[in-house]
Amino acid sequence: MEDERQRKRPLDFGDFLTGFLTGALVGAAAAILLTPQSGDDLRHLLRAIVRQASNKARDAAADLNDRATGHHEPNA
Repeated sequence: MEDERQRKRPLDFGDFLTGFLTGALVGAAAAILLTPQSGDDLRHLLRAIVRQASNKARDAAADLNDRATGHHEPNA
């Protein structure tokens, strides 16, 4: 009998988003704790990091939606 923990299930968007956001938070925390920059510089850096993470999440969500609805164009 197969152990339920060993069964593989496809990764859904919620799992992806949870992992993505966790990674973004860990990265932001590391940046805050390890950076030798001034407060203003750090805030600008964090805004850029958050903006980039947001754009990546938006692109990934759009790609996943396209794949799920069959609108995905394969790479040439």
